[in-house]
Amino acid sequence: MIFLIPLAIWLGTANCFLAFYNGSPQAFRRSLLTAAIGIFFFIAASTEMLSPANFVNATSIKTAWTILNIALMLLFRRLSKRENVSMPDILKIWSSSGRIFFHDTGTFTNVILCSILTLTFIVAVVAAPNNMDSMAYHLSRLGYWIQNGNVNHYASHIERSISFSPFSEYVHLHSFLLSNSERAFQLLQWGCLVGLLMYISLLVEMLSGKRAAMRVALCFGVTLPIVVLESMTTQNDIVVAFFIVACAFHAFDYVRQTNKISLILLVLAAALGMMTKGTFVFYTLPFAAYVFFFMISKPLQWKPLAFLIGGAVLMMMLLNGPFWYRTYQIYETPIGRMSNGNKNDVSNPANLLSSTTKHVFLHLGFVSPGDRYNQVMMSTLDRFHQFIGIPLNPAGTGMIFKMNKLNFNEDFAHNFLAMWLVIFSLPLLFFTKLSKTACWFAALSFASFLLFCFFIGYQIYGSRLHIPFFLLIAPIIGIVYGSLKIRAFPVLLSLILWLFALPFAVLSTSHPLLSTKWFFEEVFPKINSAFNLNINIGKANMNLKQPSILFSKPEKIVWGDYAEQAAKMRFYVDSIGAKNIGFDFLESSLDYAYQYVLRAPDRHFEHVKVRNPSHILENKTFLPDCIIAEHFEGNQMTYHGRTYVKTWTVTGTFIYVPVN
Repeated sequence: MIFLIPLAIWLGTANCFLAFYNGSPQAFRRSLLTAAIGIFFFIAASTEMLSPANFVNATSIKTAWTILNIALMLLFRRLSKRENVSMPDILKIWSSSGRIFFHDTGTFTNVILCSILTLTFIVAVVAAPNNMDSMAYHLSRLGYWIQNGNVNHYASHIERSISFSPFSEYVHLHSFLLSNSERAFQLLQWGCLVGLLMYISLLVEMLSGKRAAMRVALCFGVTLPIVVLESMTTQNDIVVAFFIVACAFHAFDYVRQTNKISLILLVLAAALGMMTKGTFVFYTLPFAAYVFFFMISKPLQWKPLAFLIGGAVLMMMLLNGPFWYRTYQIYETPIGRMSNGNKNDVSNPANLLSSTTKHVFLHLGFVSPGDRYNQVMMSTLDRFHQFIGIPLNPAGTGMIFKMNKLNFNEDFAHNFLAMWLVIFSLPLLFFTKLSKTACWFAALSFASFLLFCFFIGYQIYGSRLHIPFFLLIAPIIGIVYGSLKIRAFPVLLSLILWLFALPFAVLSTSHPLLSTKWFFEEVFPKINSAFNLNINIGKANMNLKQPSILFSKPEKIVWGDYAEQAAKMRFYVDSIGAKNIGFDFLESSLDYAYQYVLRAPDRHFEHVKVRNPSHILENKTFLPDCIIAEHFEGNQMTYHGRTYVKTWTVTGTFIYVPVN
């Protein structure tokens, strides 16, 4: 019944068109984006409403979606009669506006958009989810929620799974219960990327309206390496970027037109963004201040401002309050403790300079003969820190700074060309004719990045946390480089961005569409030798050599080189007839991978011997038929008065079974 989701989106889009946007040249894009936010709100609210009664199950979720679709159908009948517009009429209007839009974007830009989106769509649908964070905590939550019938916190060795915001996983929960399959999981981020491209196009039309600006902005957004890679995963950085850019657009749209629908969408997007990822706050705050000061300065806007504040508080508490309360019960803080290690030292203002430069230089590394380019860049960064009187890596720094080279992993890939384009755009901004609105948008986009850098310290995987900034600044990049007098420059720039992005779409180290084994054994050695790159692809990084997902079994995609060991573990657990399985995991464990290979009817999983504050949630009556441990507990262990002995082991994993 997974078709209920696209049906709801379709009906929602038609209803939004009839109710709000009929007659607008941007009608389809605005209608679809409004419907998407509405559907996301339905998912979040219905999950929290069903949870207290333990109704988070396939029957309840299917019933909820059926009721939603019936309600949308009835609403469509009413609106279509009122407006005297039928569905075929709507389709003709959308088709006509679509032809105009794609004519304006141009054939070459359309080829770039379609090629990247098609390649990433294929990978997202074909590949089983195997991102490391997803297996550790993004997806591992689902199994416990489903077996418990609610989204309450549970005892877990992996604290991220009970303290990090859950919205993306609520979407995965609904898609799984509707289809009993993971096939649609990675389409969430891919779909949000499509939505982001729509928002970028709307922003360009608002800020400039020039075709060249539109083409460059869209190509810039769709070819960001980290975005390309993440659009094929079950992480949530593109999802939160969707809500951040939505808030930015609707804030400016309201200031421009003072229409109520933008204010409502701003409230909903803000609540959903907070429910997705904590970084939402830093990127959105400048835009929130912008709309606040606009409204407070005009007496006629005081009443809408009261609605905005009251609505934001209400929606924030409705969607986020239950999760914050559950987290507070364990940690005595609504945000848990797992994000503390990323905080920047804000006591010294010079730390803003240090943090910002490190976040920027994170993207500026690249391959070069003898690695000389990176050495020069590293030396430059070190001298800058000496100048401001702060060590590059002060005592207590969580992560030592290092220059990237070239990475095809969705956790570590960086945006080399994009960051240089951003840097070069700064002086060009002074020579580009920008509208007052565009100047404000550019200033607030850069302010959001600085705010992020001020509070969040450097992390080696920080590139994915910068996704919102690059997508926010995409319209400005389009305007700046689309305004250059060299007529062929936008086309040449788009071509370079496209050619640089294509390898990331097909050679992801996690789930490559083309074999990375072939690439690193046949192609890369010649490049490495010809350019004297001195990059060693040896036994230490054999995980780079992966077969194509088109010819890999799902278990192989999930477990990688450990697929054979996982199969043997599954065979042993099945052979002893274990129904109740205890997990004694490390915090970095790939919980979902174990669930994936061990899943079976009537099989129940729980974490045991938990060593963090969530141990208070352990089921005191749970008696596992076996305990799968990543902590070595000796040859025997005791749990709930029962003695377990080690009967099976493989590298880093031990299975204990009860003596009696």
